[in-house]
Amino acid sequence: MDGELHRKLVEESSDIATVIDSNGTITYVSPSVTRTLGYEPEELVGEVGYEYQHPDDRDAVADAIETIQTNPDETQIIETRFRQADGSWCWIEATLQNRFNDPDISGILVNSRDISRRKRQEQQFQELAEEYKTLLKTVEDSIFFLTVESADTEYVFRFERLNRAYEDQTGITTEEVKGKTPTDVFGEDLGAELHANYRRCVQA
Repeated sequence: MDGELHRKLVEESSDIATVIDSNGTITYVSPSVTRTLGYEPEELVGEVGYEYQHPDDRDAVADAIETIQTNPDETQIIETRFRQADGSWCWIEATLQNRFNDPDISGILVNSRDISRRKRQEQQFQELAEEYKTLLKTVEDSIFFLTVESADTEYVFRFERLNRAYEDQTGITTEEVKGKTPTDVFGEDLGAELHANYRRCVQA
């Protein structure tokens, strides 16, 4: 690829393209860094990238760089926090490649993208999962969770999880019912009645 065309494509990318040398010093960073992190490219060129990484993430970054220097054909993908120009932290996903033999790059090429939104969602899901676990363990009312499969106008309900109170009161365990339908568990008559009730709830 022509060097000038290569540079143009890099500079127009929404991802941040960074080149670092074997010591971790930034030798090039694309203009998209301004949109994502708030720096002008010239502010970062000549800086040591480690100094902008969150202290808890530096070992992972160092390990990735060591790996691709030892194994040039490998690609490393890491998630790390990078300090933005305003002092806050931004989660980025960085893909590292050894490009020392590429005369247009002559260093480690790092393509980074902002994943802060995804990380926030993961944190929210984790918090919900903890609340879910607490609910299952501590609530005194009997609770069960169902998965719903739909095909046209018909629904298939399958047990996913029972809380401890339900298990204690009925003697039925999650392991016994997981993946089964109400009919599988309770028989045709009661199963059909429960199915009808669940169906009305879904359609309400």
